[in-house]
Parts: sequence; structure tokens; C-alpha cells
Amino acid sequence: MTYRIVSLLLVALSLVLFVPTPSLACPICFGGDPDSQLAQSVNWAVFTLLGITGGVLSGFVGFILHLVKRSRQALAHDFESNRSSDSGGDR
Repeated sequence: MTYRIVSLLLVALSLVLFVPTPSLACPICFGGDPDSQLAQSVNWAVFTLLGITGGVLSGFVGFILHLVKRSRQALAHDFESNRSSDSGGDR
């Protein structure tokens, strides 16, 4: 019984998701003049958002690389201090 309900739900869900519907484009994307002031403004807005997103992601990458560098320095310092204390104890 549950198999039948699940299969009916899957069929209903696939009908809802895969039935084509008409899409409406904005006037800038559909038949607008690409050289108009409005189209240029939208293009600059997109480029600005891409630049801000790229800047923030670059900041994250830089911070992660900084943490990796600092952790390697700390591990190297610990390794050297352990190495010097081990060699000093053998004398």
C-alpha cells in the first residue's frame, strides 16, 4: 500500500516539475536595446556584484593561506624545539 502511495506521489511530483511553462523575460533581456542607458546600468550592476563577490572570496582564500602559513611555521618551530631538546639530552 505504501509503495503505491509513494509511486503516485513521484508521478505527481514529476508532472509538476517537468510540465513546460512559458517564461517571461524582462524588457532588457527580451527585445530591448542593448545600447540603452537602462541596459548599460544593468550590465554595470552585474559587473559590480561580480567584483564584490570575487573580492570577498579572494579575502577568504588569502586568510586561509595565511592560516596555513602560520600553522606550518608553528609546526616547524615545534619540530625544531623538540629536535634541539632531544639532541641536548643525549650529551
